[in-house]
Amino acid sequence: MIELKVCKMGEGLGVVLPPVVIEALEASEGDTIYLVNMLNGSFRLARHDEHFVEEMELVDGMIHEEDA
Repeated sequence: MIELKVCKMGEGLGVVLPPVVIEALEASEGDTIYLVNMLNGSFRLARHDEHFVEEMELVDGMIHEEDA
């Protein structure tokens, strides 16, 4: 588990990602990463992954169909 500290950044709050996280995400300055709200209430930090987006859209569609 990697601990992140919330700190003041300009007018808002932010977290600083340690190098090991940046490397795992294969991210660099200017890239966009996503904080994805998972079904179990947790969050997933991810770079854009079209395959993952498609899977989440399918899951989201199945949940709504079951609720109807």
